[in-house]
Amino acid sequence: MKPIERISVVEQVIERLEEYITENNLKKGDKMPTEKEVCEMLEAGRSTVREAYRMMQALGIIEVKRGKGVYFVRLQEDAREAEVAEWFRSNGQHIADYMQVRCAIESMAVKVAMQKMNEQKINQLKELCQKAMQDIDTEIGKRRAMRMTLYDEEFHHMITEMTGNDLLIKIERNIAECLTDYRNQVFMLEENIERAHTSHRKIIEAFENGNEELALERVSNHLESSLKDMEYVEKENRK
Repeated sequence: MKPIERISVVEQVIERLEEYITENNLKKGDKMPTEKEVCEMLEAGRSTVREAYRMMQALGIIEVKRGKGVYFVRLQEDAREAEVAEWFRSNGQHIADYMQVRCAIESMAVKVAMQKMNEQKINQLKELCQKAMQDIDTEIGKRRAMRMTLYDEEFHHMITEMTGNDLLIKIERNIAECLTDYRNQVFMLEENIERAHTSHRKIIEAFENGNEELALERVSNHLESSLKDMEYVEKENRK
């Protein structure tokens, strides 16, 4: 399945699950269908349903209790900047640790991907970015942040997949799963969405030029700037 199609299917599953919540008038603490049941209800793949539930958990719509099941929490309202800052105050050091590892892994991925880069792969990255800008402009609030999270994850997945290194791909995806909530919080702020789009385009330009050093610099700057943005928000809301 193409990257854009993968994103579309995940979003459709989330929308159907939100409809299920509304139609069944679920209250906080009510149990949601199991992954297997959702697969059967929607005729969707297990990995797609798992991704949808992971995204819904990051948005605070559901809570997953290991060994017990999935429980409804609430359908989300738009978050305020102060709420984003509070989240970052509570999770900042934890996220910083993951980001250090992420920077090392993605720098390695860029080096290997650069050796295998071609026009077709560059066009795939371009297509993803163009589609992201079109789709995100149609959304607001948490839905907008969620959609940008999916596209941002896919952009970095694609670069790592271009390496053809199964271990590297697995590590990058594991890190991405740990950072879903972080990404959602980052993209609740409009300026971070715009900055991510700009960074993605600059990374693609470096690939087009075949400039490994520049690509590494731009990926590193991209990852570091998102943390700095959140630190700024947290600092401003302390005043």
